[in-house]
Amino acid sequence: MNKKCIIIDNDDQTEEMKKLVRDAKAKGVYIECEQFNVGSTFDNELLTDGAIDIDKVVTEFKKRFKGQTFHLAAFDWDLSDPKIDGVELMRQLTHHRIFKNTPKLLYSGLLEDKLSSKLDDFKDGDLTKGELLDRVKTLIKADIKDFVARETYESDIIRILGGTDETLDLIIEDELSKFPEFIFSNKFVNEKFNGKTFLEIANIIEEHDGLRNDFKKELIQQIIAYLTEKIWNARKENSNNSPKR
Repeated sequence: MNKKCIIIDNDDQTEEMKKLVRDAKAKGVYIECEQFNVGSTFDNELLTDGAIDIDKVVTEFKKRFKGQTFHLAAFDWDLSDPKIDGVELMRQLTHHRIFKNTPKLLYSGLLEDKLSSKLDDFKDGDLTKGELLDRVKTLIKADIKDFVARETYESDIIRILGGTDETLDLIIEDELSKFPEFIFSNKFVNEKFNGKTFLEIANIIEEHDGLRNDFKKELIQQIIAYLTEKIWNARKENSNNSPKR
């Protein structure tokens, strides 16, 4: 099965992506890779006055990648912006329910320097306690699989995708995106799902965590009921076909 990753970087990663896909295939891992250039001057649609504009980033991401499921999102720490780095961008996108259930990778050419510089900023008064705590909370909550060096991030992506099982959330998102016009039969207890297309349900569970959990529970319950009925009917049929004594 193909795994999909997306690389968020301010520099063009086309050559790195080609190498990543080629090296992964040689190891029996099949990866499809996209990139989203944030902070780049050659993609200034996402900038306002030369700085990253989060509203534009969110709008453009949804426009380009709506309906796609990614098994890993790799963020460059340094996006050449004085206020928005990879950690802050990760936090902002998660706030807008982008990559909410997607495992993440953070990479940097100077990883230790980046970590220590934020502590120095706090000590010097250039970073408030609240801002520092926001960054720490992001790192804790973001399901970050690893912090790696920029020089080796391609091999790290292969390692992570090659050894990571898909979550139920990502499997459901992926399957719903494949057949957006299909409609579920009206067998859900929660009427919000009845008569809805796969795309409409994908949008509902993307926006509401409670309904996402309801959908997963009902889906599992229906599968169990379906399988139980099949097993019971098969046993009954075998019993009827058994020779009478």
